[in-house]
Amino acid sequence: MPRGWRRFAIAVLFFVDATLLGLLHGQGILNQIDQILGNGLPNDLVWILQIVEAISAGFAFVKIIFDDIKPGMARNVAIALSPLLLLLIVFFTLEILLQGLDSRASIVLDMVSIGTNTLIWSSTYLAIALGLTLTYKVQRYGNFAQSEFFMVGMFLAMVIAWSDYYSPIYEAPADGVIAWSLLLRVLVFAFVCTGLVGVMIDILVYRGFRLRKATPQVMMIASLGIALILRAIFFLRFGSSRNIFEPDGDIRISNMSWKIPTQKLKINLGNRDLRASED
Repeated sequence: MPRGWRRFAIAVLFFVDATLLGLLHGQGILNQIDQILGNGLPNDLVWILQIVEAISAGFAFVKIIFDDIKPGMARNVAIALSPLLLLLIVFFTLEILLQGLDSRASIVLDMVSIGTNTLIWSSTYLAIALGLTLTYKVQRYGNFAQSEFFMVGMFLAMVIAWSDYYSPIYEAPADGVIAWSLLLRVLVFAFVCTGLVGVMIDILVYRGFRLRKATPQVMMIASLGIALILRAIFFLRFGSSRNIFEPDGDIRISNMSWKIPTQKLKINLGNRDLRASED
């Protein structure tokens, strides 16, 4: 039997043992071990380990796709659909778990919320990935403090807006006209000052390591230390509360918000029988 089919058979056995035998009927390998131990294992621990077993089998299916399917259109399609496969395995595992526990759960998916959150977080991580790539290409190590330099620029903008000179513009009520002067000046000032902070930290910290020919691993650890120091300083000064930068009061008004129609998908998992209160 080829290696791919052997792996597939083993993954199927583990998946069936975790879901249909274990979570649904309580007769899986882990349940048998629990009975041998005199039911000494906590019940929650048993089904948590069975969930891990089922999801691990799902990752085994994905590994089979990458390692044992010959290059071609079928392999490319399977790789593209592998996230959907893992998602289906997770939902199926939860369904079997809730049926075995004679319980139920509902998941409501808001399509617009999912789309906007995906754009926000993907752009955030993309910016971090681009920064790490650029710093590694130039400095030959991953600078983990580059996100904190973004933070320095953002809070510098807040400091300028709170200053005595610009606070009248920042705190002015909406008058129907957007003033761009504060925003443009803050962008230039924050850009220049953040660059100066980066140069100062490079001279004070990284230059000494470079002169001693430190390894990239040491440089990355040093950058992580710089990140923690900057984060702690700004946390002590500004706290953990949310700060919104509004260079003009007309930028945030209620009738300028976007209203996007959405669709909500409700997924019911587990026991779907009507209870006495629902008859």
